[in-house]
Amino acid sequence: MKINIMEEFYDKETLERVQRTQAGILKDVLALCERHRIDTFIIFGSALGVVRHQGFIPWDDDIDIGIFREDLPRFKRAAAKELGDRYEFLTCETNKNYACTVTHFQKKGTKFISRDMKNCDYTPGINIDIFVYDHLPDGYIARKYQYFMTWFLGRLLYLSGKGIPFIPYTGAKKKVAELICNLVRLGLRILHITPIKVYRRFQEVSQRYNNRHTEYYAAFETPKPWVNAMRKKDVYPLQEMPFMDFTVKVPKNTDELLTRVFGDYMQLPPEEKRINHRPYLIDFGEE
Repeated sequence: MKINIMEEFYDKETLERVQRTQAGILKDVLALCERHRIDTFIIFGSALGVVRHQGFIPWDDDIDIGIFREDLPRFKRAAAKELGDRYEFLTCETNKNYACTVTHFQKKGTKFISRDMKNCDYTPGINIDIFVYDHLPDGYIARKYQYFMTWFLGRLLYLSGKGIPFIPYTGAKKKVAELICNLVRLGLRILHITPIKVYRRFQEVSQRYNNRHTEYYAAFETPKPWVNAMRKKDVYPLQEMPFMDFTVKVPKNTDELLTRVFGDYMQLPPEEKRINHRPYLIDFGEE
């Protein structure tokens, strides 16, 4: 079934179908990781869905999983070998026009194009998001620098592509922000700075301290990596919880992490703040 131009919000049937497709991807990933003893865990908004709704947040349309950097190569090899007929990775390394730091693991033959992405030179599929946890330095200044540089490079990467940036302002402030974004984009084109160049620099900064035995880790693909910093003893032992009709694993400190990210996370937000990826075109492919 193909849905061409959609309204900005889902109808109930389409959203539920997206969620079922993503849950199917997650089941296959979890089964793979179980076979190969690779630890992955549900994080961020998806962890909130697990705790508060025992599944998806009702209006949400993605799944976030975390993995430690040292486990990522094994996961990629196993996924390519055993799931490569159905799924593929989307990163700047696999598609030079992809201008996002987050690794997508997506279902082949599907399309999931948001309004922000409709002008891009690549076609994302229905996917789950993979966030990679890298070492944080112990020193205060070094940590702040790593936070800033990954944040800055993440924003620069997005502007090096053709995605439409979401600007949370109105009136004159929004116009000024749009002007700045357009000027940065123009400068990137003039200097021939492509997404892959920015992405490789982002990866270099993210992984700078992975050869040191530091205590904390963070997923630098997020807009505020300083909020999700945690130690391995905060993650293990992983806790098993119900998600729809199966179970998933979440970090031991999920309550603390959700409180840092969302505040009083058991309280439903007002309707105007119940956001998702603003669908534009969805193609479920052959099922």
